[in-house]
Amino acid sequence: MMWRHRFITNAWAWELPMGLAEEGETPAEAAAREVLEETGRRPCSVKPLICAEPANGITDSQHHVCRADGATYEGPPTEKNESDRIEWIPLSDVRGMIDRREIVSSGSLIGLLYVLMDKSIR
Repeated sequence: MMWRHRFITNAWAWELPMGLAEEGETPAEAAAREVLEETGRRPCSVKPLICAEPANGITDSQHHVCRADGATYEGPPTEKNESDRIEWIPLSDVRGMIDRREIVSSGSLIGLLYVLMDKSIR
């Protein structure tokens, strides 16, 4: 996960890597590219996890959250201004981080809560 500052809320929190799909990319391809750019790690076997519309009363934005079962280090992130820190966070720590509001991004929450809820994924 990435420790990021968001200027709109003037707050720091942990987030999953995320970004926009480029022309012709599937959500899984976009997720793999964003993870590599933002963390320097190439994810293994990326597959769609869930699609949500976190603010459907305000925007028609669809958020596709994908899952990877691992990643290999390729080098430093090419997107150097994306985060202050990058860390692997054990899934067992996520619930407490959510409770302490260390994870607040809807895109991150949707994916993480889905994984926590689905015992077959763990």
